[in-house]
Amino acid sequence: MASAQGVPRLGHVFVIVGENTSLSQITPAHAPYLANTLKPRAAWLANYHSLRHTASLGDYVGMTSGQFTKCEANDALPIHCHQTVPNLFSQLDRVQIPWEAWNESADNACDFVDHGAAWAKNTFSAHHQPAIYYTNVEGGKYDESITPTPECLHRDLAMGSTGPNDTAAFDQAVAAGSVGDFNLVIPNDCENGHDPCGTHDPVKQFDDFLAREVPKIEASPAFGSNGLILITWDEGADPPLNPTHPLALAIGPQVQPGVYGSQRFDHYGLLRTIEDGYGLSHLAAAKQAHSISGIWR
Repeated sequence: MASAQGVPRLGHVFVIVGENTSLSQITPAHAPYLANTLKPRAAWLANYHSLRHTASLGDYVGMTSGQFTKCEANDALPIHCHQTVPNLFSQLDRVQIPWEAWNESADNACDFVDHGAAWAKNTFSAHHQPAIYYTNVEGGKYDESITPTPECLHRDLAMGSTGPNDTAAFDQAVAAGSVGDFNLVIPNDCENGHDPCGTHDPVKQFDDFLAREVPKIEASPAFGSNGLILITWDEGADPPLNPTHPLALAIGPQVQPGVYGSQRFDHYGLLRTIEDGYGLSHLAAAKQAHSISGIWR
C-alpha cells in the first residue's frame, strides 16, 4: 500500500549511518561489500547530498528533526547544545511506534559523554548520537549524577559492551526480532569510517561493519516483507573530495534495485521518506524536501 509521494507503508526500518565518506570513495578496492554485494540488489542513490554549512552533528540532527542550530553545526556536546523541538523520535512516540537508537561502544543507555580510544576500538562520540540532543527524549539534565528519563533509558541503547567493536546486544535483539519498528544504528568511530584505528582504511572499516551486520538484519524475523535498510553517511570526505556528496542506498523487499541519479535527494528527504512511510507529518525543512521516490516496487 503506497503512502505519501509513493513511499510504501514501512515496517521495521534500520537507518545505518557512516562517517566522512564521499561517493567517489565507494569502490571495490575500499568497499567490496558495498560495491560488489549490496549495489546489485540495492537502490543506489548516486545524487544524494548531506546538509550544507554544518559538521557531523548538524547532519544527524537535520536527518531526525529537519533543522539544526549553529551550536549543532559546531559539533558541541549535548550539555551545551540541546533543543526542545519536534523530532522523529517524538513523532513516533506520539503514534506509539516503538523506536530504538543503537550506539556502538556506549557505556550505558543514554550515554552523552565522549570516551574510548582508537587503539581499543571503542571510540564513542556523543555528537554522533542525535536522540540525546532532544530534551523531550533525554530530559534536558546532562549531569552524570541525574538519571535520564525512562524514555531515554529504554530507547537510546548501547549496541554491546565497551569491548572492541562489540555489537552483541544489538545482534541478540535482531536475531530474536525484538527491535523497534524504527532503528537508528550508529557504529563507533572505528567502524563508521571516521578513524583509521590501525587499518589505514576507514572506508573499509565501515564496509566490514556492514558486511557483518546487514545479513543479520535481513535474516531477522522482524525484517519481513516490508523491512527496509537505509545506509548513508553524515557527510562526504574533506576537499579535494566533495564534502556534501556521500552515497545513500536502500535495501528491502519493497525496493527496486538500480542506480538512481536523476533526482537529487538529501538528509531532509530521508527524514520525509521515513515520515511518509509511517504516516507522519513533515517536520521543518522536510516539508519542502523530496521523499526518496522512484525506487519502490
